[in-house]
Amino acid sequence: MTTDRRKFLGVMAGAGAAVGAAALASSKALAQQVTPQAPQAPVYPDPPPAAPGPIRIPVPGSVAPLKNKTDYEALRQKRIAEVDDETRYINFRDIPPPSRAPMPEGGLAPGVKAYNVDVDGADGKFPMRIYMPDGAKKPIGIYLHTHGGGWGGFEGFDPRQDATNSGYVKDWGCAVAAPDFRVSWDAKFPASIDDCFAAYKHLLGHDKALGIDKTRIGIGGGCTGANLATVIALMARDAKVQKPAIQWLWSGVFDTRNNTQSYDEFAKYSLPLAIADTVTNFYLSKREDVYDWRSSPILAKTMKGLSPALIWAGEWEVLRDESQQYYNRLRDAGVDVTYIEGPQQPHGGIYSINPVTGQPTKYSRETVPLINKIMRRYIGPR
Repeated sequence: MTTDRRKFLGVMAGAGAAVGAAALASSKALAQQVTPQAPQAPVYPDPPPAAPGPIRIPVPGSVAPLKNKTDYEALRQKRIAEVDDETRYINFRDIPPPSRAPMPEGGLAPGVKAYNVDVDGADGKFPMRIYMPDGAKKPIGIYLHTHGGGWGGFEGFDPRQDATNSGYVKDWGCAVAAPDFRVSWDAKFPASIDDCFAAYKHLLGHDKALGIDKTRIGIGGGCTGANLATVIALMARDAKVQKPAIQWLWSGVFDTRNNTQSYDEFAKYSLPLAIADTVTNFYLSKREDVYDWRSSPILAKTMKGLSPALIWAGEWEVLRDESQQYYNRLRDAGVDVTYIEGPQQPHGGIYSINPVTGQPTKYSRETVPLINKIMRRYIGPR
């Protein structure tokens, strides 16, 4: 039988009133037996308070949703009109370029070799690809690259990943490790974290066999890859094992609640709010997971004792505010941290490609050498 909730609450309120009236009558009778004096009139410094009125709760749907003070769509259109073509094409998905350069085929960079090793994970073995420069002087530093893709992309190894990772080898003078961790299509949170931490511990435990220097292990990635790398750095600290030498966190997800102001302002830019919410919902097992520091590392109890970090965010991306906030938490905890914000840059703008030319953008060409210099300082040749 279905109960009308309003009638049920009314019955309960009536029953409560009846019980209250009986209790009040009983207490008055007791007061008359025990206290023979005439009751004193209460003295109020001000007029007596008025009796409370009824509680009024709006009917769902009867109140218009809160609106932003700023008209972000009008601001978006203004920006579209004002910026140059390259900035327009990389920021606004609804503005197609007049033509598109063909995508590069990928593959290993010259002078880099690659091979796979097996890692013991919580759900069995999984592969991790090691990229090593030819003629490397060992032991060599290594970068653990936890790839992005919304926790669900880039499963397996393909020529694009070979090109990216072997590019790091050339730019930083180190080896690179790329774990093929379980993605959200295969297993929900925290499966990918468990696999990535297993990959990190594999590097620590097989340093001599791999020819690497475990005191010079960098870790990082972009977007959701930065999220995983951040959590692994926290786990390494808490487990009291060798901590990463450096964290490279670009366009990172540090808060899966997805509710900062930049999510409103840049909801229709390079990484739309709808996509950010969709991949987050697909990754997590339940709503409460957004409050778990392993999904929202900005909620970790303390940042003290973490590895040095290099954080990059685009000025015009939904992840900007949480990147700033995570930087602030690290800085306030005394962590050696550098924050770089790309003016008018989109999600992933540090490595953006001009869709017309097929070449890195002007901003990327100017800024990536700075990133490379910092990374070489921590994990490059000695």
